Amino acid sequence: MTRVSKDNKFQVITGQRVFVFRTESEAQRDTWCSTLQYCLKEQRLLGHPRPPHPPRPLRTGMLELRGHKAKVFAALSPGELALYKSEQAFSLGIGICFIELQGCSVRETKSRSFDLLTPHRCFSFTAESGGARQSWAAALQEAVTETLSDYEVAEKIWSNRANRHCADCGASRPDWAAVNLGVVICKQCAGQHRALGSGISKVQSLKLDTSVWSNEIVQLFIVLGNDRANRFWAGALPPGEGLHPDSTPGPRGEFISRKYRLGLFRKPHPQYPDHSQLLQALCAAVAGPNLLKNMAQLLCVEASEGEEPWSHSALDGSFPGLLPPDPCPGVYNEVVVPATHSGFLYCGPVSNKAGPPPPRRGRDAPPRLWCVLGAALEMFASENSPEPLSLIQPQDVVCLGVSPPPTDSGDLDRFPFSFELILTGGRIQHFSTEGADSLEAWTSAMGRWFSPLSCHQLLGPGLLRLGRLWLRSPSHTALAPGLWLSGFGLLRGDHLFLCPAPGPGPPAPEDMVHLRRLQEISVVPAADSPDKKEHLVLVETGRTLYLQGEGRLDFSAWNAAIGGAAGGGGTGLQEQQMSRGDIPIIVDACISFVTQHGLRLEGVYRKGGARARSLRLLAEFRRDARSVKLRPGEHFVEDVTDTLKRFFRELDDPVTSARLLPRWREAAELPQKDQRLEKYKEVIGCLPRVNRRTLATLIGHLYRVQKCAALNQMCTRNLALLFAPSVFQTDGRGEHEVRVLQELIDGYISVFDIDSDQVAQIDLEVSLITTWKDVQLSQAGDLIMEVYIEQQLPDNCVTLKVSPTLTAEELTNQVLEMRGTAAGTDLWVTFEIRDHGELERPLHPKEKVLEQALQWCQLPEPCSASLLLKKVSLAQAGCLFTGVRRESPRVGLLRCREEPPRLLGSRFQERFFLLRGRCLLLLKEKKSSKPEREWPLESAKVYLGIRKKLKPPTPWGFTLILEKMHLYLSCTDEDEMWDWTTSILKAQHDDQQQVVLRRRSSSDLARQKFGTMPLLPIRGDDSGATLLSANQTLPMKSSQGSVEEQEELEEPVYEEVGAFPELTQDTSTFFSTTQEWTDKPETPLPSQKSFDQPLLSKASTLGWEERPPEPPPGPPSRSSPQAQGSLEEQLLQELSSLILRKGETTAGPGSPSQQSSPRSPSPTGLPTQTPGFPTQPSCTCPPSSQPFT
Repeated sequence: MTRVSKDNKFQVITGQRVFVFRTESEAQRDTWCSTLQYCLKEQRLLGHPRPPHPPRPLRTGMLELRGHKAKVFAALSPGELALYKSEQAFSLGIGICFIELQGCSVRETKSRSFDLLTPHRCFSFTAESGGARQSWAAALQEAVTETLSDYEVAEKIWSNRANRHCADCGASRPDWAAVNLGVVICKQCAGQHRALGSGISKVQSLKLDTSVWSNEIVQLFIVLGNDRANRFWAGALPPGEGLHPDSTPGPRGEFISRKYRLGLFRKPHPQYPDHSQLLQALCAAVAGPNLLKNMAQLLCVEASEGEEPWSHSALDGSFPGLLPPDPCPGVYNEVVVPATHSGFLYCGPVSNKAGPPPPRRGRDAPPRLWCVLGAALEMFASENSPEPLSLIQPQDVVCLGVSPPPTDSGDLDRFPFSFELILTGGRIQHFSTEGADSLEAWTSAMGRWFSPLSCHQLLGPGLLRLGRLWLRSPSHTALAPGLWLSGFGLLRGDHLFLCPAPGPGPPAPEDMVHLRRLQEISVVPAADSPDKKEHLVLVETGRTLYLQGEGRLDFSAWNAAIGGAAGGGGTGLQEQQMSRGDIPIIVDACISFVTQHGLRLEGVYRKGGARARSLRLLAEFRRDARSVKLRPGEHFVEDVTDTLKRFFRELDDPVTSARLLPRWREAAELPQKDQRLEKYKEVIGCLPRVNRRTLATLIGHLYRVQKCAALNQMCTRNLALLFAPSVFQTDGRGEHEVRVLQELIDGYISVFDIDSDQVAQIDLEVSLITTWKDVQLSQAGDLIMEVYIEQQLPDNCVTLKVSPTLTAEELTNQVLEMRGTAAGTDLWVTFEIRDHGELERPLHPKEKVLEQALQWCQLPEPCSASLLLKKVSLAQAGCLFTGVRRESPRVGLLRCREEPPRLLGSRFQERFFLLRGRCLLLLKEKKSSKPEREWPLESAKVYLGIRKKLKPPTPWGFTLILEKMHLYLSCTDEDEMWDWTTSILKAQHDDQQQVVLRRRSSSDLARQKFGTMPLLPIRGDDSGATLLSANQTLPMKSSQGSVEEQEELEEPVYEEVGAFPELTQDTSTFFSTTQEWTDKPETPLPSQKSFDQPLLSKASTLGWEERPPEPPPGPPSRSSPQAQGSLEEQLLQELSSLILRKGETTAGPGSPSQQSSPRSPSPTGLPTQTPGFPTQPSCTCPPSSQPFT
């Protein structure tokens, strides 16, 4: 009872003593008294009995507690350690504190001391002796282990009375089992079973390893039992040779080995007397669809006298006393005990819209009702009400969700502990409790109430959502398109568990998804789904899952819950969103960005960025790392490097693990370097998987950075000094840590077991990135590339230098002129070859060659890509060289397939496609006005061909590689394939002008020079010898910035423009100014031979639009007068020859200029074609329809 006294005091009178309390004011005293009296009154009204006496403690005794003056009396109970002032206080129940042992650990320190580590603080105790310390530590460790136990599986298996005693020694309440042997055993026998090896006995705990106990395995142990299992394993055991619970380990191990390894106590099987036949039957039983029936029949032997033999009803799961009869018998028949729970809940009204929990006060505050959970959820006005106000059946529940606590200041008045039930018909009802314990009790009880037995063992703390789901995966879709599997989803923490459940469709298999390791989470709208229902796409490493709810309300709730669970937010390494290799996405993204854009930056990782930007970037990564995209124009390298270092420095536990810091320092003190590296490998092996992979990725990145030390001035020592405070979190005070990190970087290849292929790949990536950056910064040195002509043979290879501005059209003309290829009626097009020739991509004339080639380092096999020149007919690729746009959009029926399969599935299907603007549209019908799907083509790549392993229906098709998917489209013939491919290429480059051919003189091609920067050959073959031989034929320069090099860089370059829509443009104005040149006979100039076959566009034989030569932008030339005179003479020679030939082609047939020309027509009657382009025949058709032949 409570009693008010003077001086703002009040008393609490118990049966043992009187407690006197004082408050600061009289109002507080009255509030305390009224609250305590209300609790006492409610306890009396509810009729709750007094709490029972606590269980007998496992161990008691006096201990010294660090930070406390006197000794304390400690009492260890299951799951709790209580500290009292004295033994008398323990008897009165007045404690100092109670320590929950769940999630704790025990650590022995000095001679008589030990520590109890809890998630919140560390308690240091000192025992009276060393023996007492060992006893306390062992008892605490056993109590901590007991808190992790789940007795649900054990209680189910113990429902068979034969399983309540060990199958080997007869000890009571065995909590271990040999899964493959079908026996339940005690802890002492489990140790001997482990000694047999996992190939003979697979030992699992009934209380700890609950994840391995599926419904089918539990059902098998319930049906089988230790008595029937022993008829098989110990049917011929002589009397008196069995084990006893107190047997010593020696005889126990010998008996178990003779029983299971040697099989000395087995009787011959009545159905399989031969041992080989029995093994075959075992293999067939495991591989069969009905494991329970097959294994039960296989292990069935003759029943002893007085025992009933097994019946078919028992094998079906309907034997009396264990399983109730079921109209649909099967292996997943369950013993469902109705969950019972009662208490007061704040029940909100049923609504059709999702929203936050109701407020505590005000007009909309929910009523407080007495709720009873039995066969149905009944809600009463009070505890004594005879009739319920509302009733909810378990089959009406679609989903149970726990509402997150309010974080917004405007929602602080709402209930912090709430959950919701989504019901059939799109209804939702909120419930609120008064504490976290009651919330967990209610959600666990309701979860057991409406979910199948497969979900019960997963219920517990951290539950976020539980409900029905429909599941589909590509493997299921391949077997039965459109088939959805029914199941139950359980979201707990960052794990999504999928459990089988009875339903109209086939049950889904048991599965688990680690949400923070997903590569992508997306929602397919209802308009893009064949069944017109939204579904969630979860892309994981190696597989894709599709989830669908019962309705829109529960699907939106699942989408929000999964998205929140898959996000980051914590500061622990395990709490981050992970990439494919179990590496935090923030680490992967920052390292990739610095590798691509910062290897050449001087002082990278030493120069700091803006603190505000790095903090903002780190917060974005922690909120949702998948949505953060690092782009060169938006993010600075310095900010990214600061973010990476800050991330490692602010981890709860360093990536190298704080508990292993003494071992790191011990390894650094070894005298020999080889010994230190071996010790480092040993310590790294003790790290958790995520820490180990993250550390390997970071060290590999720093190894790449120091490989470019000549450019970024960051040697290994500098990197170790910068990263040691972040990696070890030592605040820069540990010299041992710097030495460890420096030697890890230097010995990266040996410490992390990097093979030679990976080392070569690292060198290739670093060379590509550094060389590409160098070309962008300076034009002094270009890149060497090898281009094949018609076939990928060494004899058909041409080596030339490529600048970042060189287009595919210019590359084609240079290669053809270097090889002296004769002109013809076909076009020459540059192709990008991938996958050893399975995919070919025609490059648009305006595409930058080097920009495409440098992306090969991202391929799994960079050596499978190369450049190839091929002849293509005008009808197929002629439209790429004109500025004419298609008047009507391209539309047609194609057979398509996509990866990963979403809407189109994993098989080729006939669908209508429309190319409109820069988008590819998927139509349900040819005349549909609204597309089912739309793909932008700005960053897409189109390749001729489809991989053979996909088995395309026709040999003609093309592959469209988009940002997150591949689209495979099969055509009816080759012309249709080319029409679609060129249409997509023109759509991607429709904002560019007509093809402008940049012309170079033959002297320029003959005097190719290479800068002083290192040149990297790029080709399909990865043999170094071939690359060296190709480079030895090219002249190299040894000086940089010479006068001769500057003269050649400033050599004028002429441009010749081919305007295809204006092929018949009047040229009379031009020839009136050049008549003096054309009337005179052509006199060969000294260098005329080098201009016999100039590089012309396709308009060079039809019409001209000449512009006066303009010098390129740049500083004035510093060349000598002799060099300048020679250059002007060459330009005059070239200009005169071009003007003479222009007069020949534009004067028309029979004109004087044509008759006086010294050139003769070709035998076919067509003008001679320049290398790389066909000529245009004379015809009278209009320009818009003039064919190119």
